[in-house]
Amino acid sequence: MSGVTISTEVFGIRDAVKELKKLEPALFKEFRKEATTALKPIVLDAQATLNNAGPAPLSGMARKWAPKGRQIFPYVQTKAVRGVKVSLRPSKAAFLTVQQKDASGAIFDIAGRSIQNKFGEALNKYGKASRSMWPAADAKETQVRSNLADVVADVAAKTQKRLRY
Repeated sequence: MSGVTISTEVFGIRDAVKELKKLEPALFKEFRKEATTALKPIVLDAQATLNNAGPAPLSGMARKWAPKGRQIFPYVQTKAVRGVKVSLRPSKAAFLTVQQKDASGAIFDIAGRSIQNKFGEALNKYGKASRSMWPAADAKETQVRSNLADVVADVAAKTQKRLRY
């Protein structure tokens, strides 16, 4: 009696997600959606920090500023809040990331971290750099780990069901 044997060894979550994308594209889409939901506590905490900062954390941030044609300011609070995004890329070093996509929101978050200047010092009244993203990730780490463990267990169970006859 002849048969076909397929063997796939997976050592880490990154490799598992890559294999899932190849073997079960529909399940990968579901995993992506659930993983994005699992990171929601970090996103909501970072957005709350941006909401608490007000419409323009510093008065100069309300004015238009576009060096070399790239518009960075004015700081628009709603754009900064909406700029907090979850990204899933299984081929990169960190396959799940929460990023600030809005330029002025990113500047608010990180200004004054590597170079101390008046702008960064003035923003220190909202906390030291990183002001929104890192504190949110740090505060919600255990909750997100738990959420991701549940997502991975759910996907593993569904994958096992589909591989059985």
